[in-house]
Parts: sequence; C-alpha cells; structure tokens
Amino acid sequence: MFLFCSSFFQKIQQDMGYNSLANFHIEKKIGRGQFSEVYRATCMLDHTPVALKKVQIFDLMDAKARQDCIKEIDLLKQLNHPNVIKYHASFIEENELNIVLELADAGDLSQMIKMAALQSPFYGDKMNLYSLCKKIEQCDYPPLPSDHYSEELRKVVDMCINPDPEKRPDITYVYGIAKHMHALTIAN
Repeated sequence: MFLFCSSFFQKIQQDMGYNSLANFHIEKKIGRGQFSEVYRATCMLDHTPVALKKVQIFDLMDAKARQDCIKEIDLLKQLNHPNVIKYHASFIEENELNIVLELADAGDLSQMIKMAALQSPFYGDKMNLYSLCKKIEQCDYPPLPSDHYSEELRKVVDMCINPDPEKRPDITYVYGIAKHMHALTIAN
C-alpha cells in the first residue's frame, strides 16, 4: 500500500490551496456513487463554491479500481472546455481521495434531461415514443406562448414546423430573420 500511496501522491495535483479539508466548509451531500459521495462545499481561501468528491479509495477498492481513479483524475486534468466540469485539485486525507471539482448548480445530467422533457411541447401524460413520433410527424404542438416570444419568432417557428417540407423556409430566410431580430435586441 505504501508504494501505491507514494506513486499516487506524485500523480495528483495539489494547487490553489485546494489541498486540505481544513480549507473547505462542507455544506451538504449532493450525490453518491458506488465508492464515493459528493458534497457541496466552499473553499474558505477564495470563497469559491465547489463539488468535493470523497472516494473511499483504500477501504472499498481493489488495485485496478484505484488505478482507474488515477486515470480519471489524469483525464480530468487535461479537459478544458466550458461545457465540461472543471477539475481543481485532488488530495488524500482521512484515508479518502478528495477530488475538488467545479460546482454545477443546475444538478446532474439526469435532472437536466427531466427538466428539458417537462418543458418540451411534446411532453404530456401517457407520452410514449410512438405518440411522440406521431406528434412530430404531424407537427402537432402547442403554439409558443405570446407572453414569452415575439410575434416574429413565433411566426418563423410556425413556418419551420410544417408537415410539408416544401412549405418550410430555407436557411437563408431563417438566417435573415435571426439577423434582423438580433439587430433589434442590440438597438434596445
């Protein structure tokens, strides 16, 4: 186990003061996995909200699972994209691997998918794939609410969602409308 710890410490990043549990105020549990729990926390040094993933690396995992953890951390370190959760640091304390990540306040992907489904005009009671496909095929959808969307946008959407492809506007027309609407928002 000592050899594992030694090589593991060489691979994990300890920067920005995110290398000790003493630097975090742990607020509440926000998730759970097979070998880990995720907490909402705040870094006391810079008041940044973070997700703190605590992995029972020694008690619950075999050597292969620990190696997979190291690979996951190495991958997280390399990722730098606005649509990917940002890795801040990782360290071992209290016999746990602690991984400090950007906090995604919107929740996890499954929660976001459920919210999108609830907001979809095709969502409804007793909805299944067949009835969803029929609604799409027949362009059976409720109109966009006039209190949220302009008349111009509602008209373009209505034109685009037409069962007859020949009656749909081409991309040049839609782009022209989009440019016009954008210009109006900048002017206001």
